[in-house]
Amino acid sequence: MDFRAWNVDLKSRSAYHVSGFKIVIEGDPRQPMGVFPSNFPGQLTAFEQAKLLRCGMEAIASAARSKVSRLKKSTASY
Repeated sequence: MDFRAWNVDLKSRSAYHVSGFKIVIEGDPRQPMGVFPSNFPGQLTAFEQAKLLRCGMEAIASAARSKVSRLKKSTASY
């Protein structure tokens, strides 16, 4: 399983893994106040579930950092 195969939607504060697993967060994507995982693939061990959740949270945080970086660059050019 590719634990890094995520589609992140910052607008809805969600991340979708190709396996069907989904994470929805509450609050700032870089420091969420709540995390709501759903649809864990049934064949995963507890360790693999934790890894999938961690990788999804990293994907969300990375997307948020990239967005902030792009916004800073675009406002710096004025």
